[in-house]
Amino acid sequence: MQATTSHPIGYWLIVGLLAFSFGCSGDSIDPEYKPVTGTVTLDGQPLANAQVSFVPFEAGSSGAGFTDQDGVYRLYYAARRPGAKMGENKVFITKEKPLTSKRGEFSRMSESDLELLPARYNRRTELTANVTDQTNVIDFELKSK
Repeated sequence: MQATTSHPIGYWLIVGLLAFSFGCSGDSIDPEYKPVTGTVTLDGQPLANAQVSFVPFEAGSSGAGFTDQDGVYRLYYAARRPGAKMGENKVFITKEKPLTSKRGEFSRMSESDLELLPARYNRRTELTANVTDQTNVIDFELKSK
């Protein structure tokens, strides 16, 4: 005589959900996005704590990251996936000025008063970058004047 085991529907539901979650892990990388890294300098010196954003000309998620103390950045999209969308991207680089104003003066400051870099790198960016299906090391040599 052969024994049969019956499992409640909830058991199969849990097994199915576990299989789905392992198959659709949040760490999977979209094939349209490729890792991007590089260095940002200002007047020949590494630019630390600057935000670098790649915004695709075509539809898609932006890639963004911050430079470290050596001016090196790595881009991430969808919160924590490494990379930026392949193709032409508009690039925005921002760096806030350290605040040294007195209390209450902050409300009288304009956006340009708070930005260290010229507008041609952020609000009116002239920067673009092409992300390809290979290693993407894209450096930016910015000038303050």
